[in-house]
Amino acid sequence: MFNKRKNKTFNYNSRFSKDEIKNVKTESDTKSEITSEWKRTRKTGAGKRKVGLPLLILLLGIIIAVMYYLEYKL
Repeated sequence: MFNKRKNKTFNYNSRFSKDEIKNVKTESDTKSEITSEWKRTRKTGAGKRKVGLPLLILLLGIIIAVMYYLEYKL
């Protein structure tokens, strides 16, 4: 009497094929490699800057002392 409804079927193709998904994964791997390289570079550069900052402050102090000496003592 009543016909049963058939389940709807869809011919769905994923937005990315399996090959494209693999390419996306490799791109994300390369991005993570680049970020890790930058982190390593930044850490090594920070050590160099830590030594230079006190030296610059000392140099600034010496310059201020010399300017004071030249202005008031001469």
